[in-house]
Amino acid sequence: MRLIMVDDSEEKQPVRATIGHLVGVGAAVFPEDKLTQYSNGIRALRQELGVPPETELKWSPGDGSWLKSSEGNKIRTRLRKGMITLAAEADVRTVTVIWDRGRLNWPLEDTRRAVLKYLYDKLSLYLRSGASPSLGVVIADEPGGGRAAQQAWLADTLRLTDLGTEWTKPEQIVLPIVTTPSHHVPHLQLADLVAGATVAAIAGNKYALQLIPDLQKIAHRNSKGCIGGAGVTLWPPKLGNLYHYIFDDNDNWRGNVGITLPYNGWDFVDDDGLSNNSSQEPPSEKAS
Repeated sequence: MRLIMVDDSEEKQPVRATIGHLVGVGAAVFPEDKLTQYSNGIRALRQELGVPPETELKWSPGDGSWLKSSEGNKIRTRLRKGMITLAAEADVRTVTVIWDRGRLNWPLEDTRRAVLKYLYDKLSLYLRSGASPSLGVVIADEPGGGRAAQQAWLADTLRLTDLGTEWTKPEQIVLPIVTTPSHHVPHLQLADLVAGATVAAIAGNKYALQLIPDLQKIAHRNSKGCIGGAGVTLWPPKLGNLYHYIFDDNDNWRGNVGITLPYNGWDFVDDDGLSNNSSQEPPSEKAS
């Protein structure tokens, strides 16, 4: 059994050239028997770095958070890297889906439904992969936007877990997706970090890009060893050369058909779209 923690993130003002409003959702997949190990590790990491017990560990902390104080700023990178190291030690694997509305400008709510459906498919494929296929239970951070928005989101997820999609039957994820506030759930806070940092890296945020070597250690890879299309899925597909520039993939595979990256038929053939002003840190925003 796998416990799958899910959170979402957006970037409205990317600094990477030609990238538009990004909408993403990320999952951290925990082996059932490693949940306590990760919780204990986070507790020790907090004590080591002096993080107050009431502080929620978020990629983009809100105003007033201790993580935005001078003391919090000093340890933020060590905290993020420590969380990912603990995840790697607990055999966590991550799956993230990111949609560029600058290239495919669907209505925002339709886009959010689409990335959730794609995540469901990618998680189902992950759970079926390997020598020992597994079942999964999904726990998501409580959506913002009030009770009506939460009920609508739950209705969308119920359709997925009841019916599956045109590509995936509802066989691996065995219960309806449940939600809970992330404030006291360190495993959900890891999902926030994964979703927020991965979306921000696609946007060109230099602090997120500095975390990519760490995030690569826990990203799910396909049977060819590539992250693109497995641990990270970018939509539309013309973004696929970013798998090479950001995640070091030299190939991209669909089934048994592979192409060498960078590929002339996609965007970002000659470079990664970043200029000298990419040192900005645009805000990551929680979808609401």
